[in-house]
Amino acid sequence: MWNYSFTIPSAMILLILVIFYFRRPRMPIRMNITFLSLLLIHTLTLLTDYLSSRVDETYMNHSIALCYAMNLAFFVFFLARIYCFFRFTLDVLENHCKLPGVIHRVSPLMFVLAELCALSSPVTHAVFFMDAEGYHRGPCYDVLYVCFFFYLLAAGALILVNRRRLSPGVRNCLLAVVLILTFGNIARILLPTLLVMNTFCLMGILVLYLAFENPDLFLSDRGSAFNMRAFKIVLAEWSQKGSCRLLSFIVRDYNEIRGIYSGLQMDEGIRLITDYLSERFPTCLVFYLRNGSFALVSKRMDAQGMSREIASRFQKPWISGETEIMMKPAFIEVELDNKGASTDHVISSLLLALESAAQSDYSDDQSVPLSIQAIDQYLADKQALETALEGDGLEVYLQPLIDSRTGLLIAAEALSRVYRSDGRMVPPGVFIPIAEKSGSIIALGEQVLRKVCRFIRDNDLKALGLQWINVNLSPYQCMSPDLAGHFKAILEEYGIPAELIHLELTEQSIADYALLKHQLLTLQEIGFQFALDDYGSGYSNLTRVKQYPFKNIKIDMEVVWNYFRDRDPLLPTMVQIFKQMQFSITAEGIESREMAELMAEIGCDYLQGFYFSKPVPIPEFLERYGT
Repeated sequence: MWNYSFTIPSAMILLILVIFYFRRPRMPIRMNITFLSLLLIHTLTLLTDYLSSRVDETYMNHSIALCYAMNLAFFVFFLARIYCFFRFTLDVLENHCKLPGVIHRVSPLMFVLAELCALSSPVTHAVFFMDAEGYHRGPCYDVLYVCFFFYLLAAGALILVNRRRLSPGVRNCLLAVVLILTFGNIARILLPTLLVMNTFCLMGILVLYLAFENPDLFLSDRGSAFNMRAFKIVLAEWSQKGSCRLLSFIVRDYNEIRGIYSGLQMDEGIRLITDYLSERFPTCLVFYLRNGSFALVSKRMDAQGMSREIASRFQKPWISGETEIMMKPAFIEVELDNKGASTDHVISSLLLALESAAQSDYSDDQSVPLSIQAIDQYLADKQALETALEGDGLEVYLQPLIDSRTGLLIAAEALSRVYRSDGRMVPPGVFIPIAEKSGSIIALGEQVLRKVCRFIRDNDLKALGLQWINVNLSPYQCMSPDLAGHFKAILEEYGIPAELIHLELTEQSIADYALLKHQLLTLQEIGFQFALDDYGSGYSNLTRVKQYPFKNIKIDMEVVWNYFRDRDPLLPTMVQIFKQMQFSITAEGIESREMAELMAEIGCDYLQGFYFSKPVPIPEFLERYGT
């Protein structure tokens, strides 16, 4: 009666898929649970379809109770399968947008009604019945097709309504499944004796697996951890269901360590870390995010205890081949609930906090609670910077440099300032790192130089008592291959000689010796002079400093303050050595008359600090020092 030619190949393909699926790690999330249910129900549908068909063909050899039981089982699983397809579509949509709650409440009604109709068949003969002549369709048999098409139309409508919130790949794969199942249902109607519907459903399952359930989509390529895509899905779902806890950590100086060791060795080190975390904390989901950052997520965890245990393991090397890799972690902990910020906000805030923690002075085993509101503040500060750079809204303040011998103004340092829309200032320690990470630091530096050139052009420096103005040069600017060309063009635009501008670089800028020296020598040919800023805060030594064309050394304020508190001979000796090397010396952080006198006494040429003046806007500077 029935043609089984599609049944055995479909069963073999399904077996391969099930074996492969169960061998890979899976996340305990709604979408995966629904897909697992779909696999189970499809398997039972395939099995009961075959068995019920065989029983119906040989009904005279079986009891009528067995015939009814096998057919009822098939119809129950047949209807459950299409509902599982629909539920999976809802789960995928929920990962990208919030669906109205009424959809979840109303959607099971058609499934329940169809199931009740099928289950009533032994009494009502609604869908099928058995008699002495065998199996027969009932008057309500088409309820199977109505239910099937109802859920296909509902799925298609939801996909199209939310298409703008879905990526093309997600949208097209879901629509492809709807079309495949539609063709399968039509084939079943037109060819009722050919058991081909299960093959079409298997095709739909394969599309869902490849697009959404393939473990390789969610596993990191470095070890047994899940990846960022999986992390986002888990946070979105678990935080909606209730609170969950998150412990994250980042390897300090990851890029530098990766530069010291080979990329392959560091990748092996990351794999060792993820394998350790997965084995040591089996109740947590382990994720590798990016650039040496990890996350562990669980409904309950002792974040402080886990961070201490992980930090203890990091005290020992991670052995890759014959190489011992030493790393240090910095920790962040978060508790999420359904009243918190969006998943994107949480992830962005977490990554920012990890980068900050990597540069902080927190102890290596201390997990620091994360404020989710940090991302809102970050975005507001970033927007303020972008607005300032786009509309020439960056403000330049000037802070005077004082001649230690005469007590008179001799120069000034130009400092950039950014303000939010509410009038509050964004601290330089906030917007400068943002500019460096976003790549806008070059535009920022050029805008400051333009405003300084405009100030020099429009004012009589000699009347103000100024011999030059210091402008800060970021290490990221030094990486620009045409830095000197851009600066020269700006000077020529305003007709300003380069000798009136001194460029300040921090100690951290001189890490790349060859590149920096080339840039400074090129700028020196134009006429710029250079000052080394914040000396004493980094790792430079006298021999290395001498290799660059610096004219002035600015002593970091912490060094000045330490000497003011404890008069050890280190600073005076260092100043005298610099003087013998023909450097002039500027002492930063002068906050009192006593500090000014003391720095002048040990040989500093110039003084800068709040004792003389805070950085002030250009109009106020002109009002204070103009004639």
